[in-house]
Amino acid sequence: MEKVIDVSIKYDQEIAEIHYILKELGNGRIYGFDGNCSQVDDSLETNVDKLTEKITDLLHKIEYGKDSKTDQQNKSRLR
Repeated sequence: MEKVIDVSIKYDQEIAEIHYILKELGNGRIYGFDGNCSQVDDSLETNVDKLTEKITDLLHKIEYGKDSKTDQQNKSRLR
């Protein structure tokens, strides 16, 4: 079966944002967790909300063939 679209390349910025949040969670960068009092780190609830929003946005772009952030930036450079 032939690949129609390489999602990991087309939506690289969106995937990188999701990966960053997951990486920070994996490193224990959660405000209020395990004695972390750094307000620079978001709470678990905030991180879950951000991930939910970013994944929903990415799926919407894929399902409806919307431009990625990279596509949008490239188009604005051409103007």
